[in-house]
Amino acid sequence: MKRLHLLVVCTLLLVVTAPVAVPAAADVPDARLVVSDLTVTPAAPEPGNTTTVEFTVSNSAGSATGVDVDRVAIRNRTDGTVHAEASRLGSLSIGDDVTLELSTAFEEAGVKDLELFIETEDEDGETVTVTRPFTVVVGGVDATGITDDVQVDARTVLPSELDEDDQVNVDLGADASGLLGGDSEDDDEELRTPLVRVEVTNFGTATARDVVVEPSTENESLARIAVGDVEPGTAESVFLDAGDFDELTTFEFEATYTLGTERNASDTTLAYRPNRGEVVLTDVDMTLEDGTVTVTGNAANPGLGAVNGAIVSIGETEHVAPAYPAREYFVGTIPESEFVRFDLTADVDHANATTVPVTVTYLADGDPYERTLELEYDARTESDESDGGSGVPLSVVAVAVGSVVLIGGVALGWRRLRGRD
Repeated sequence: MKRLHLLVVCTLLLVVTAPVAVPAAADVPDARLVVSDLTVTPAAPEPGNTTTVEFTVSNSAGSATGVDVDRVAIRNRTDGTVHAEASRLGSLSIGDDVTLELSTAFEEAGVKDLELFIETEDEDGETVTVTRPFTVVVGGVDATGITDDVQVDARTVLPSELDEDDQVNVDLGADASGLLGGDSEDDDEELRTPLVRVEVTNFGTATARDVVVEPSTENESLARIAVGDVEPGTAESVFLDAGDFDELTTFEFEATYTLGTERNASDTTLAYRPNRGEVVLTDVDMTLEDGTVTVTGNAANPGLGAVNGAIVSIGETEHVAPAYPAREYFVGTIPESEFVRFDLTADVDHANATTVPVTVTYLADGDPYERTLELEYDARTESDESDGGSGVPLSVVAVAVGSVVLIGGVALGWRRLRGRD
């Protein structure tokens, strides 16, 4: 029995005093290798022709050791197939670099996803490797597996027409409340400056990289605008502030991009017409009487040109419907910096409605536009009015949910309608 107790005690001591395995942090190599100045000649080789890859390997000044360059290779990133390699290429002291080249030939056209692989040994006998990915398009951009179909489109928009998720690359000069027609005397007129939206769409099968839009007019070249990469089947937009152009101007927009190893371009033109009017709603008020909600307010034109054929109307949702006698109101012509009062009526599910949609359609500079605004539902009753209740200012509660939509071919009536059936 004593022997059994002694065995148990010894076993416990071994367990308690045994070293615990602690995961070691990944070692940082003493050699800091950098691959740079990689060039492919020719840039888009034909099948079977010799392709030379030249590159520089540096042992940076931040290294703590020299290295021997044991092996360099060009290989596929997907399956590791080696296309060319060389070995025992000499030594690199701290801060040294060497320029090397490897040559190979690709028998089939297409996009080759490759990498440089460099293997070295430091002064302590440790192996240090570095890789550098690159692409070779054999047979040019029309090679198997890659098609070039990048298109550019340009159109004029107002800041008030922008969606919340638009990444605007120009300074609009004020916050979103001004976009919705706030009646402050401090409204920044820069908000009413037209912008040109330039949209780059990639209909091809490969990523268009490093896209840059270069705008110009007949008389001058304008600042370039970086777009970035555009993936296949997607589109990216940038904006040009057209506020400095007060006369009819033809813009040309050229988008340059890299596809495979080639730099390509696509372009479009836009006939820009300034001084366009627009319609915003201000001083909006809601009252509830005999079960009908009346929406009143001003249809104002803060733009720099007249607006014609303006109509405001109640939209229809699950909880809101246009109602007699003023389902819509024909505002007509609004000169610049003027406004017209309107009245609309609606049936509202008071228990469930949170917003009331109001749609505005109008002609500006000959083009038809449509915008829908969601007004927070907060109708006052007659008793509220007797208590001195206030209205619902659009600049506080309205949220633009419908960007301007061109309605080609729609003729707006010129007679004054008062919302009758």
